[in-house]
Amino acid sequence: MRDSGQFLQVIHEAMLKAGLDVAALYDRLGYDAAALPLRDLRIEHQHQTLFWQTAEAVTGDDDLGLHLCPHMPLYRGEVIEYLMFSSPTFGEGLARALKYLRLISDALVIRLVQDAQGCRIAVVSSQLDAPQLRHTEICVVFEIIRFIGVVTEQQFKPARVGLRFERRSAQAEYDAVFGCPVSFDRAESEIWFDPALLDYASPRWDPDLLKLHEELAAKRLSDLHRRDLVERIRKVLSQRLELADCDLERVAQEVGIAPRRLRFELSRAGTSFSQIVADFRYALARRLLARTQEPIDNIVYLTGFSEPSTFYRAFKRWSGLTPVQYRAQHSAR
Repeated sequence: MRDSGQFLQVIHEAMLKAGLDVAALYDRLGYDAAALPLRDLRIEHQHQTLFWQTAEAVTGDDDLGLHLCPHMPLYRGEVIEYLMFSSPTFGEGLARALKYLRLISDALVIRLVQDAQGCRIAVVSSQLDAPQLRHTEICVVFEIIRFIGVVTEQQFKPARVGLRFERRSAQAEYDAVFGCPVSFDRAESEIWFDPALLDYASPRWDPDLLKLHEELAAKRLSDLHRRDLVERIRKVLSQRLELADCDLERVAQEVGIAPRRLRFELSRAGTSFSQIVADFRYALARRLLARTQEPIDNIVYLTGFSEPSTFYRAFKRWSGLTPVQYRAQHSAR
């Protein structure tokens, strides 16, 4: 499961605005956020646990998600926002947006529930059993309320909010942040609202724009599926002791796609099977040279080359250095 880097961008900006020691947090995590294209990343979902655990340790705040909410910039949602604006009603726009939720996160589950109890949006940000992920879900619920307020011209007003977690700060603080009464220890987080709002007519409804926005959303979802396919191929390669026997037909069988279809999907993704294998070999060779004392003859074998001379030529072409030169430079760092 992966999350869009746009969410990390929102949290990053909120921490800066709140005056937190962001440099200390990122130093502990071991990366430089300023050097990362946060919005363009797809981040492994389980990394959120370490992120929030480290953030709690740095700030000493066990209710950090709640305290970041007032500092968070509005999550615009891009194509999902466009779909909701160009739909005839809020209810139809919400249904369309939920179809493309995977553009935001593979882990996030949002449902519209209408039953005898009333109308609500149910939210589960993660299936992982990690208490630190309460911060993600609190921030997600807060941003959903703000986002829907924008697409309904501020007609959306939550009647009450329920959270899956225990209360850690004063009740009045939760009520003030969410603008309504908040309850805790629910089976899932919930945003209750007047069902009449589902019929709210969007002042920006445009059937032609709606068609274009649906096509754009479908294209982005297809692109995401292709990126996932590339990751699945890389995972298959990483499980092989010898890359020499990783031909397209065998890998296609493992990922459950016909070889011809696999070639087509990779072409649409702007790559090829041979390019993925070459990139993987290069990355594996760099890692083995820089981080281990593995003999180069063994690295030749592990990266799937039949002859050392072929490996040397390929590595020189990739890096501009011989394997010996690369190891000397990077092992010293």
